[in-house]
Amino acid sequence: MPENVISLVTPLEIFMMLRSFIPAVMIVVIGIFIGRWDSSRHHQTLKKLIHYIFLPCLAFSALHKHTFDPAEIIRIALAVFIIITVMTLCAAALLRENIKGASRNILATVYMSSGTLLPPLAFLLFGNEGLAKAVYFHLFIIFAYHTVGVWMVNGKTELKGFFKTPFIYLVVLGVAAQLFPFSLSEMAEEFAWLGEKGIDLTAMGALPLLLISFGYPLGRLKLSDAKNGLAGGLLRIVAGPLVALLVVFLYRKTGLTSMERGYDILGYLDQRTTEAVLVLGAAMPTSNLAMRLVGDEVKGNKAETGTLLVSAAAGIISIPVILLLILMFIFTN
Repeated sequence: MPENVISLVTPLEIFMMLRSFIPAVMIVVIGIFIGRWDSSRHHQTLKKLIHYIFLPCLAFSALHKHTFDPAEIIRIALAVFIIITVMTLCAAALLRENIKGASRNILATVYMSSGTLLPPLAFLLFGNEGLAKAVYFHLFIIFAYHTVGVWMVNGKTELKGFFKTPFIYLVVLGVAAQLFPFSLSEMAEEFAWLGEKGIDLTAMGALPLLLISFGYPLGRLKLSDAKNGLAGGLLRIVAGPLVALLVVFLYRKTGLTSMERGYDILGYLDQRTTEAVLVLGAAMPTSNLAMRLVGDEVKGNKAETGTLLVSAAAGIISIPVILLLILMFIFTN
């Protein structure tokens, strides 16, 4: 590792990184305790609120303030395709399963928490620009899950389920609001402003709720299941970010992302933020979506629950390491 690269990562940058990560971990821990103590099983209600209200509002709030860039969308979509493809092949080889007719443990190994952990972390680390890129990343992840992921297990896709997701329509609406601004009467503008502020406030409420939602089912799982998911869990959090780093390297070598600072320093930082979100997203632990969590009960076997436990526990160490790598090899190069 070049000495001049290490010197560019200052103690202050490491401190700021940890200052953003630790509050997120604390909220996840709160979710774990809520899941352990909640005898009334309110997780299903929480999931519905997130699914129908909070996450869609978060998507709109982030995207209507974010400049739409088709090239950015293509880069994120292609990166998700590569990450999912490589991770699927690795998981099938490691778990010794066929891709078609695979168990849900492959989904637990391949698909990450792009809709629970990633948006809050991206916002805490990179602000609204990071959040907007995380929204796009999650959009392509859930598309891959409802098509390739479900096909692997059931032999057919679940596109109807994808198009029933309110999240995707607020993504479209947020992009449209940014692309096609239109003039309104003074009274209509006032109502539009109030509506926007209401959505923004709801979006901010989504961030802690997403973290709690991730932690909640962890409080319902048995620690004894961890040994059954050791291989899948470690593959999820180790191979995922490594594949994403390879994608970043390929993007730079092929010119898909510019490395020229020039006078467009904001454009340069925007592309580095996209790279950072790709790596961070790929480093997330197993997704609740892939685990098919319903209420507080896990509809799966011990291997799946073990994969979730191992990836979540190891993520406490692996995610700060990935953030350090992001500082060292993305923002300082």
